[in-house]
Amino acid sequence: MNFKLGLLLFLFGFNCFANDGAYYASGNQLIPINETDVTVTKEVLTLVRKVVDGETYVYVTVDYTFFNSGKNKTILVGFEAPSPFGDVNGYPKNGAHPYISNFDVIMNNQFLKHKTAMVNTDNYYINGAIDAKTEAEVIGEDFNSNSPEFYYVYYFNANFKPGINTIKHTYRFNMSGSVLERYSFDYILTAANRWGNNQIDDFTLNIDMGNNQGFNISNTFFEDKNEWSIEDGRVFNHVNEYSKAKDTKFITNSGKISFKKKNFKPKGELSLYSSATYMKDYYDVFDYTKHNLPHNIIFYKEDNKTCTKSIDEDSYKILRNLPFAIKGYVFKTKVIQDYYLTQSWYKPNPNYVAKLETLSNQVMDWLTVVKSNTWE
Repeated sequence: MNFKLGLLLFLFGFNCFANDGAYYASGNQLIPINETDVTVTKEVLTLVRKVVDGETYVYVTVDYTFFNSGKNKTILVGFEAPSPFGDVNGYPKNGAHPYISNFDVIMNNQFLKHKTAMVNTDNYYINGAIDAKTEAEVIGEDFNSNSPEFYYVYYFNANFKPGINTIKHTYRFNMSGSVLERYSFDYILTAANRWGNNQIDDFTLNIDMGNNQGFNISNTFFEDKNEWSIEDGRVFNHVNEYSKAKDTKFITNSGKISFKKKNFKPKGELSLYSSATYMKDYYDVFDYTKHNLPHNIIFYKEDNKTCTKSIDEDSYKILRNLPFAIKGYVFKTKVIQDYYLTQSWYKPNPNYVAKLETLSNQVMDWLTVVKSNTWE
């Protein structure tokens, strides 16, 4: 099994949490646990972010179309999920992953029953069976609920008739997050290469993070922003501030983004994150090439909680104009307008006329300090 490799690659690119965040779960493809020549002719993967009772989830729907060129055959099919870690409760919940729920599989319009196993080795399929561990075995005496050393396999028997077969797979999982990220999630795409054709002949990925959202996707399975379509919003090439790797930034006013590819052989996993827009807490000097700005200004002279310094002239111009950007002012200076177009909260309002006298006393105090803190 190559699950651990995929998980390690994900963890390498993920911000370290300690107790400053939580990695809850990842999405994954269905995989053939035993070898097969059944092929994936089409897959439509839909990911929708929803907030339910204060919890943020990703709802996953995967519509597969398979082709079986041979006789009727039964294949053991699995779904692998790493344990949560960080600021989490890593104990199993009724023998299953504590942050994955609503797990259903419909094959050729019939619901299939599934089982869940806890495993702690890469090669868990031994002598025609899954080497499942008991809860007592995986927990033991030195169990660390913040970093469990086992993972889960959801599995079921799939009867593939000759020709075309369909599987609809649905579940939801909690979105991860940290002090640097409002939310994040990953989805393991490369597992799809384990089907008979070592690819997905016709692949579609639909992502809906909701209205007025700003988020980034690492350029791991695609190369450029032009490979995506966006219904209502903006998209930019970007570089991750911490890893220095290329990613793509999306701002959705409404609707979803989509990626489509024929003969898709993913070489990397889906990794999506939405950066927190803090000022003082995570940078003292504003650099417009690296930092976001918030959609409101909270400033008190006595504690100076909001950043008022800039690293260079362009950053200074952008920071100085934050109060007007918040109200939707359309800037004639290109560097200022281009920057604010990358902020998910910015809504251009051509009818707004910038007037200092309309700003609050608190914002005026902040603006006075900003103007006194030059970049030189």
